[in-house]
Amino acid sequence: MDARTGNLIYEKRPDEQLPPASTTKVVTATLALESGRLDETVTVSQSATRVQPTKLNLRVGDHVCLRDLTRAVLLRSANDASVVVAEALAGSVEDFATRMNRRAAELGAHNTSFVNPNGLPAQGHYSTARDLALIFRHALEIPGFREIAGTRESQITAWQPGRRRTIHLRNSNRLLNGYRVPVLGKTGYTRAAKRCFVGAARADGREIVVSLLGSTDMWGDARRLLDFGFTHPAPAVPGTAARTGTADGGGAAKPSDGATLAPRVSRLHSPAADQTDQLDQYSLILTPAHNSRAAAERLRHFVNSRGHSAVIEAVGQLSTRRYLVRVVGLSTLEAARRAEAQLQAEHLRPTIEPPI
Repeated sequence: MDARTGNLIYEKRPDEQLPPASTTKVVTATLALESGRLDETVTVSQSATRVQPTKLNLRVGDHVCLRDLTRAVLLRSANDASVVVAEALAGSVEDFATRMNRRAAELGAHNTSFVNPNGLPAQGHYSTARDLALIFRHALEIPGFREIAGTRESQITAWQPGRRRTIHLRNSNRLLNGYRVPVLGKTGYTRAAKRCFVGAARADGREIVVSLLGSTDMWGDARRLLDFGFTHPAPAVPGTAARTGTADGGGAAKPSDGATLAPRVSRLHSPAADQTDQLDQYSLILTPAHNSRAAAERLRHFVNSRGHSAVIEAVGQLSTRRYLVRVVGLSTLEAARRAEAQLQAEHLRPTIEPPI
């Protein structure tokens, strides 16, 4: 979608109602940012602490600034923070969902229904690729949204009388530095929803919004959609777009003008990568990135020889291509920390990335 005009550039079943997973949190953050209450301090309820998974591990009675909770919702995709926001702004999750649906409808998202603020699986909770693009396009215009979405790391504070905790946040959006320009966005993953993403990038005097649901190659799909968007002008008539070559979405996606989406370049992986690289697991990024594929391959083999599972990811365009090595298959934070310590002992520089 062209962010300035709202015109579609490419579409594939854009109005199919599907579970949106944590892309739901764009609406939660939108209502928080539009509330005028960001400087208020709110108190964590017992119900919020029971939400699973992807939590800040908030405790009953913790006090947290609404502005900090909004950062946690977008950066850490914190499900418990989303419930705290909902209860603070509307009194209950149910009443907040009513506000979410009303705001979505006001933005033109008429094929969307929310029943919770975090996107956890629930009957009657769904959206569409078109609706999410419309919602994200609006979010880009809200003061403060771009700043939060463009933050790679941050810290927030939760406190009670006599006790104060600092909570570290890391943005789960790998495309902030995994594309030729920074991509602001929100990820989502559940087993039912598969991999979801909605985001936007600016280049060459244009801004493109991409939205995808039910993906099995989220980062690659997002890059290809952006590449296509930046090389094809939006149609002049609102709501028109290049479409896929098949009505049911089968086969290769092909716009009607004969152009094809850019080739896959995002993942160069080991045979086991498809089984181990799950977005509901932790991983380690080994920095710095390598200019040489061969150098990255040598590092991957070394890491594998130490009992870990590693894959190679290519980032950037051909002229600026670099290769990252990612350690995958770390099911818990403790496992990630053990692997981090082992690789640090090998004089490597791993960075833990949380689940999406």
